[in-house]
Amino acid sequence: MTRIPAAKDPARNVWLQLGLPDAEAHYLKAGLVLRLDKAIKALALTQRAAARRIGTTQPELSKILRGKFSEVSFERLMRFLTALGYQIEIKIAAAKPNKAGEVTIRDARRSAA
Repeated sequence: MTRIPAAKDPARNVWLQLGLPDAEAHYLKAGLVLRLDKAIKALALTQRAAARRIGTTQPELSKILRGKFSEVSFERLMRFLTALGYQIEIKIAAAKPNKAGEVTIRDARRSAA
């Protein structure tokens, strides 16, 4: 059985279901926004304090967290996460011959201390 990447799976990507252009990019950005929201909550920051820390305004941060992030770049979302103390790792590897590659976003596994 072939595993379909989540970003390309219509059952898991609502933007594909809606037939929107750049559906994969929207799905991946949503993953970063979800992690941004989790990071803010884990740090017990208000939106105002988080916005100050990441270099944006509270209204813009609120808009992003409410799903209005189509105009926000991947790079900017990653900079927000790093400003909150999170590490972003981009891994590039060869795909299988005659198959398209995939882009995924995963949370790092935490090792026991």
